[in-house]
Amino acid sequence: MTVVSDRLSVVGNSTGAKLISGKILVWLLTTVLLTTAAPAAEQQGKIYRIGVLAAPGKAEERLEIKGLRAGLTEAGYVEGKNLQLNIPNVKTYDELRPIAKGYVERKVDVIVTNGGTATEIANRTTKKIPVVFIWGVTDPVESGLVKSLARPDMNVTGLTNEAGAEIYGKRLELFKEVVPSLRRVVLLYNARGENPDHARRLTVVREAAPKLGLTLNEKPAKSVGDTNEMLRSVSKENSDGIFIICSGLFSESYKKINALAIQKKLPAWGCSAEQSVEALVSYSPDRYRNGQRGAWYVDKILKGAKPAELPVEQPLKFEFVINLQTAKQIGLTIPPNVLGRADRVIR
Repeated sequence: MTVVSDRLSVVGNSTGAKLISGKILVWLLTTVLLTTAAPAAEQQGKIYRIGVLAAPGKAEERLEIKGLRAGLTEAGYVEGKNLQLNIPNVKTYDELRPIAKGYVERKVDVIVTNGGTATEIANRTTKKIPVVFIWGVTDPVESGLVKSLARPDMNVTGLTNEAGAEIYGKRLELFKEVVPSLRRVVLLYNARGENPDHARRLTVVREAAPKLGLTLNEKPAKSVGDTNEMLRSVSKENSDGIFIICSGLFSESYKKINALAIQKKLPAWGCSAEQSVEALVSYSPDRYRNGQRGAWYVDKILKGAKPAELPVEQPLKFEFVINLQTAKQIGLTIPPNVLGRADRVIR
């Protein structure tokens, strides 16, 4: 730099001064670019690893997983380039534990869970790797997953798919309004025990049923096979409708349940608006949106945010959907005042 200063003082003409000044400017810019480009290059070369832990069934076909993928793409992540997204399909919940342990051993950046039991398994497997739940968790505080919704203070955060177990009382009430003749209700629920949310939902339904004049015929299930077996005994002679305490356990059975209900002329409750293509009625939030919003959590964490400081979100809007096509198939007339309250009617 001293030599350059001397040369600048010797050069008398303005052209020479401008030339040397220009060289200095180029040198300075090059230095700045080189020092800032290195971290950027390192960032571009980083491949983020996300492991999905989902309830049994075809995980990639679920709307919340599709929403997650879309959200990650929107955030600039490209699978095979800067993102490694592992979405295994399992047939039983028992397969999830070794998968979760594998994620921990490989030190993935984030574990995304789809289903309450999957979230519980992830939570028990690691207290270090960030866990983001996108569906299947009703009350993360009561379940011990987080300290509070506003500040999880744990390695777990995400989006609930309910506004608390009490929503099941509202759902059962809506089911009775849609089907005024409802008296005997077949109740399907997950009885595996890993997810305490299922027990809370069951308690709410048991308390609400007698107040609505309903008798429950409980059908606890621990596997997909249990569900199929139990449905064989359901008929119009012993039941007036099928109500489900929603769970990933039934993900692969929903179509069968709805098809059987239509065949036996029975109204069936749907666990999402998408299932109302076949089910008679549903009251639920947007599954795709939950997954898409889940990608926001993942992106924040990958950029340095701590899950302990990311508030848990609850759905703000529930969609009340009635399927008139199904109602016609089972010979049911929906009361006009109830039909008028539906957010969407499938005709």
